[in-house]
Amino acid sequence: MAGVLGQTVAAPERYAPEILEPIHRQKSIATVFFGWDIWHAYELSWCIGDEACHWVGWLAIPAESPATVESKSLKLYLNSLNFHSFGDHQEALNTICDDISACVGAPVSLECLPLDGLSGITEELDGVNLPACTAHREIETINADSLTHSPGKGNVVSEHLVSHSLRSLCPVTAQPDWGSLSIRYAGKAVDRESVSTYLSGYRSHQGFHEQCVDQIFADLLTLKPDSLQVAGFYQRRGGIDITPWRSTEPLAASPQRLGRQ
Repeated sequence: MAGVLGQTVAAPERYAPEILEPIHRQKSIATVFFGWDIWHAYELSWCIGDEACHWVGWLAIPAESPATVESKSLKLYLNSLNFHSFGDHQEALNTICDDISACVGAPVSLECLPLDGLSGITEELDGVNLPACTAHREIETINADSLTHSPGKGNVVSEHLVSHSLRSLCPVTAQPDWGSLSIRYAGKAVDRESVSTYLSGYRSHQGFHEQCVDQIFADLLTLKPDSLQVAGFYQRRGGIDITPWRSTEPLAASPQRLGRQ
């Protein structure tokens, strides 16, 4: 099956790795970055022998992989495992990781938690809330030139900025995607109002989650921070949410999710 996004596709009733679809990454505008795409899956289920087991899990795809995986195809693939019997839990994990790694062109990892284990990876953002995004419709395009430093010389800081107003549109269905944005940086202070104005441009922007975070990261780099980390905690759709992380410094894959996800 191909092109499942935006199409009516019945959930497969047999193991179907062929349903996975890659989305090839655009060449990053950023010259240097490290990062991960973390996918939280809330509907994991397969059989060990004759017994069905149920999990929540987090999948880590390296940001430097040639492709990511299309989310609807991933949902359908994971549901194709619901009636599939594995010899043991490790065989299931190995199979899933091998299939998704083949799709994205790089090794991925998957960790599973019991259904009551979400509290252990749920952590809210504790930074400085950005001013509310501008709501009027005339801001319809992304304008990196709107990003500025705070007035004054020598104003060097290390801070964590947070916005819960991140909104973009699916490039295929044009349906809205909402999320929370985390910006950690060190360097000359940025003007917070300018960041909010810049983020307003995404309200009508069509882009996959990973592409939006890539763009935000790259545009913030134009302010020449000493260090920068950006993460977009998008809300779930179809039993899966995506949290892309991008950083100027190497960072370990983090399972962190927010309560709203």
